[in-house]
Amino acid sequence: MDNFSMQFEVRWADVDANRHMRHSAYNDYAAHLRVKLLKAIDMDLVTMAKHNFGPVLFREETIFYRELNMGDVITVDARLQKTRPDGSRWTFVHSFTKPDGKLAATVTVDGAWMDLAKRKLTALPEQFLEKVFTIPQTEDFLCEE
Repeated sequence: MDNFSMQFEVRWADVDANRHMRHSAYNDYAAHLRVKLLKAIDMDLVTMAKHNFGPVLFREETIFYRELNMGDVITVDARLQKTRPDGSRWTFVHSFTKPDGKLAATVTVDGAWMDLAKRKLTALPEQFLEKVFTIPQTEDFLCEE
């Protein structure tokens, strides 16, 4: 997979009192895109539940470069920046691009997989590991402990 992105129109509900996209809407779009990406590699929430694991987030960081306004049609992509060899921990970077092609923001998310029965962090089940490595990667991608 070379790229995974979606377009969104900034809605009324996404706008704050300053008439630009509210900070938490960026995280909402990034999360929606990650769920769609996981589904595209056959790791939807139902499949994860059947295998007793799910994602957990440790950190979300948003860096804002340019305003997004109601009605803007934006493109959001998702790339894997790093993972451990067993897939247990990972970082995704999402780029938010304006209609004119300029970067509006980046959202970086650090997370891991959790065993839903034990409520403890776990390695990614083996049958899903190869799928994770098909996710588009950043230019500075790292796979290390």
